[in-house]
Amino acid sequence: MEPEMHTRVFPARDAAYKEPAIEYLQSRNIRLYTHQADSYDAVMRGENIILTTPTASGKTLAYTLPVLENLIQNRSATALFIYPTKALTRDQFAVLQKLDKDLGAQTRPAIYDGDTPRDARSKIRSSSRIILTNMYELHQILAWRMQWGDFWANLSFVIIDEAHRYRGIFGSHIALLLRRLRRICSYYDSRPQFILSSATIGDASSFAKTLTGLAAVEIADDGSPRAQQTFRLYNPWSSGKSSLSATADLIRDQVRNGMQTLCFTKSRNMAEITALRCREEMPPGSISSYRGGYRPNERRHIEKNLKEGDLAGVISTNALELGIDVGSLDSVIISGFPGTMMSVRQQAGRAGRSGKDALITFVANLNPLDQYFMRCPDAFFDAPYEHPILDLENPYVLRQHLLCAAAELPYRTERDAEYFGTFAADIVRSLKDEHLLASTPKGYVYCGTESPAQQVSLSGRTSGTCTVMHGSRVLETMDESQMFREAYPGAVIFHQGDRYRVEEIDRKNLTVRVKKITDNYHTRPLSTTDVRILSREKTCRHGELLVHYGSVSVCSQMIGYSVLEYDQIVSTHSLDIPPLAFTTKACWIVPDCCDEIPPADIAGSLHGAEHALIAAMPVHVLCDRSDIGGVSTPFHPDVGDAAIFIYDGVPGGVGLAEKAAGVFLDILRLAREMVSRCSCESGCPACIHSPKCGNNNQPLSKTGTVTLLSGLAKEQENRKPMSIYM
Repeated sequence: MEPEMHTRVFPARDAAYKEPAIEYLQSRNIRLYTHQADSYDAVMRGENIILTTPTASGKTLAYTLPVLENLIQNRSATALFIYPTKALTRDQFAVLQKLDKDLGAQTRPAIYDGDTPRDARSKIRSSSRIILTNMYELHQILAWRMQWGDFWANLSFVIIDEAHRYRGIFGSHIALLLRRLRRICSYYDSRPQFILSSATIGDASSFAKTLTGLAAVEIADDGSPRAQQTFRLYNPWSSGKSSLSATADLIRDQVRNGMQTLCFTKSRNMAEITALRCREEMPPGSISSYRGGYRPNERRHIEKNLKEGDLAGVISTNALELGIDVGSLDSVIISGFPGTMMSVRQQAGRAGRSGKDALITFVANLNPLDQYFMRCPDAFFDAPYEHPILDLENPYVLRQHLLCAAAELPYRTERDAEYFGTFAADIVRSLKDEHLLASTPKGYVYCGTESPAQQVSLSGRTSGTCTVMHGSRVLETMDESQMFREAYPGAVIFHQGDRYRVEEIDRKNLTVRVKKITDNYHTRPLSTTDVRILSREKTCRHGELLVHYGSVSVCSQMIGYSVLEYDQIVSTHSLDIPPLAFTTKACWIVPDCCDEIPPADIAGSLHGAEHALIAAMPVHVLCDRSDIGGVSTPFHPDVGDAAIFIYDGVPGGVGLAEKAAGVFLDILRLAREMVSRCSCESGCPACIHSPKCGNNNQPLSKTGTVTLLSGLAKEQENRKPMSIYM
């Protein structure tokens, strides 16, 4: 039986040029595409911009030229270039150095991040007019504002590359960090222009204003040439083949045909296992995995070999999704929907960067959303970019940045409401009551004993870094939440094609010791989750359906793990380790149509509906299913009835559940469609099974799930306009 395949060809396109506004560019034979010239003109007019043309369209030149022109005209002006990763910073540093030399700008570009030697930092601060860094380093150096006084006083431009990465809880932290930067610049009488760049984003101008606090003009008219792109949707499950096997086969076939291929997977383990499968039949050294947690020298070695053509194939997590130059790839394989269409387009754009035709293949996993796209390919090809979610009033996030701001400069409630909003005043008063802030004639100042910047995790993870040790060798690193999920006693960890079993865990010192094994198995955790309602903040009405939203406490308990050979469970083992608990935001419903379901099937029906709703949610809310969690129960003590909860998977929440409450009917309809259209009889990964279910997808009832979802949706088909009340 032939596998299901849908193909769409995006034809090649010629370049469109536009004369630049400044004649000296012509004297240097620099010919600009339309979007580059538009960006140049807008920046020279003093506007903040967000540039949203596709990957490899020349965005770096578009924003670098006007910045250098301004720095040439004003020899005291400075600029801050911010990139999301050190690898991308190094990549762009070489580009800036060349442009600086070609234009005679004499800005002395320099990288200033955690790898910068201590003895070089003072000279960089005093002599470099262009500094390249990342958000993590910026967060640290704001506390040392006096050392940076001259640089901040002359700061004319802040460039934020790959701006779409700053969304969710991470983006909320970054939005407040950038307000802290603007606040310090204002103290030194500087008002820098902000230039944002992103290949993939929806509602760009609104996003830029939320992220930076300043209005921005979107530049979106792409004038760059495009090579032909053939985009295929491939469903291996329609012919009885797993997506992992199909992905490995595709990589091997394309590499044998001379196509340098980059494959994106959804998880660290999947990247490792796929690379392991590929290596079984490929020449040694031709295939590599790539992901976060590798040591810096490992990552740089892989990047170099991929760019220089020494690697025929690389299987990566989204760690290679960014704009780092990895050379001219022939093909990209996207194994499993990466969570957003922004990521799909970003990953697809890694191929065909030098004018060569590109082949992109999306390999569908056996889950409801991937299979929905296979049944409705237009929903995939024609999907708009998602709108990023940022929450500037998240009290957990705002509290941390207010402490940092008060440590950097005395905090004045009326003046600083411009940056942190009126909601901040209540938090400042509570921080004073906790003796973390003190009131002085100049404003509130920080009076705690520890550096507030050191206590903030910009990623939203309130944990440290865990070191995985193999003997005396540092194998890799992971954060504490990953340690909970992946490094439990007995877990198998993959690294560069080798298997390691967790032998010992030191939670106090965040160290995991592993032993290399040759057994052909892997592990999957088993857990239970309990949700308790702390407060109901509002209710959204969709016809007769009420969707509640508020604060909840979540407690996850790891109870054991399964041992699997390929995809078959061969044994299970129990665990007794401390739970993971946090407070977050959730939306929940109390279904009133359970009477139509046999009592024995109610728990499985609620569980299946919970899985289906979570699977459908990424289509209408910017998230990956790993960003959210769910709990369902026939009786919840806080509501006195059956309930389904969907919660944000990070402490404090970041607006995902709140957005879901507002568009819940759309999510409900899609969930019903995904389940009812699946041809299986009793439920499968394409409809109601979840790959992250801590209960091994038990109990589940497909018939009951369809009845429940249909009953909930049917009553709302001719719904009244949605209303929200407290």
